[in-house]
Amino acid sequence: MFSKKKFLSELEEYIPGKSIEDTAREFRLDPKKIIKLASNENNFGPSSVVKKAIIENIKGINIYPRYPTELKGLISKYLKIPKENIVFGAGGDDVLDVLGKIIIDKNDETIITSPTFAMYEFVTRICGGRPKFIQRDENFDVPINRLLSSISKKTKMIFLCSPNNPTGNVMERKAVEKILKETRAYVYVDQAYIDFSDKKYSVSDLVPCYKNLIVLRTFSKAFALAGLRFGYGIIPQHLVKDFEKVRLPFSINNLAIVAAKAVLEDQRYLKKILRLIKEGREYLIKNIKFRTYPSQANFILVDVSPNFAKYIVFELQKKGIIIRNCAIFGKGMEHFVRVSVGTLTQNKKLVRELNSFYKKLDR
Repeated sequence: MFSKKKFLSELEEYIPGKSIEDTAREFRLDPKKIIKLASNENNFGPSSVVKKAIIENIKGINIYPRYPTELKGLISKYLKIPKENIVFGAGGDDVLDVLGKIIIDKNDETIITSPTFAMYEFVTRICGGRPKFIQRDENFDVPINRLLSSISKKTKMIFLCSPNNPTGNVMERKAVEKILKETRAYVYVDQAYIDFSDKKYSVSDLVPCYKNLIVLRTFSKAFALAGLRFGYGIIPQHLVKDFEKVRLPFSINNLAIVAAKAVLEDQRYLKKILRLIKEGREYLIKNIKFRTYPSQANFILVDVSPNFAKYIVFELQKKGIIIRNCAIFGKGMEHFVRVSVGTLTQNKKLVRELNSFYKKLDR
C-alpha cells in the first residue's frame, strides 16, 4: 500500500466561502442578483486606473513574470519602512506558507489564539509542527498573560491576527511589544485588514526593531485585488535570504504586479473606498438587531443566538445573500456569522433580511 504523511489524518480540508456561481446553481438564482458578503472581499472593486493598467499589460501574459523589485520601493514609501525587510508572495497565504517552511520544524510548537484564521493551524501541521490553542476571552481579546505562560522551549512561532478574523478586534502595539520582549519565538502578526483600522494599531514599523517580529500585509482586502493574489511580508533581514531560497519562482503573476503598482499610485481612490467601507461598517453595527461586536476590519461578527449559524446562512443563500458560518472557526462559534461590508445597497438588503429572523424570535 502506498504511504502518505501521517499529519494528513489530523488535517481538515479548508472550505472557502461559497461562490456566487455555486449559489446560483444550487438555488436556481440569477448570479447577477446574488450578494457575496462571505469572504471579506472589497465589493467596490479596483479603480479605473488599475483596470486600465491591467488591460494595457494583458499582452504580456505569455512571458514569465520578473521579480517586482520596484514594488519594494513603493511599499517602503507607502508604509515608511525599509525596503530590505519586504518579501512577496502569491497572496498572504503564500507568504505564510514559505515562512512556515523556513521556521517550523517537525514537533516544533506554535501558539494560536482561537477563534482565528484557520491557515495558521494548516501551515503548522503541514510543516510537521504542533499547534497549541489559547482561547480568547469573552470579548475575543487575546489573554496576554495566559499566552505568555503557555510559551515553552518548543514554541517556535506565535500567531496573532490584528484585526482578528473573524472577530474584527485589534491588539494594542504595547501588547504586541510585550510579547516580543518576553519570548525568543517568532511573533507573526497578520495585519491583512489593518488598512480598515486606525493607523496606531499598525506594527509594520516595528520590524526593524525586533529580530523576532513578522508582519503580514496583503493587496486582497482594501486594495481589491483578491483574485490576482498578491501579498507581502515585512520580516527581519536575517530571514529574507532564506525566504527567497524557499519561495517558488514565478509565483506572482504579471497582472498582479502591474495592478499592485497601479493601486499604490492611486491613493485618492483608496482613501475614498476606505471611507465608504468604514461608513458601511458602522451602518451594519447600528442597524443589525442581533448582537454585533466592535470591528476594525471590513467585516463584523454577529451573534445570531438562539439560531444556529448554519440555519441563518442557508436561509440567506436562498434569498441570494452569501455570508460566513463561523462554526468553521471552532468550538463555541456555532451561533455566530461573519458578514463582510458591502456597498450601501448590499448592506441595506442584508440588514433587512437578517433582521427578519430577529423579528421572529419570542422575546
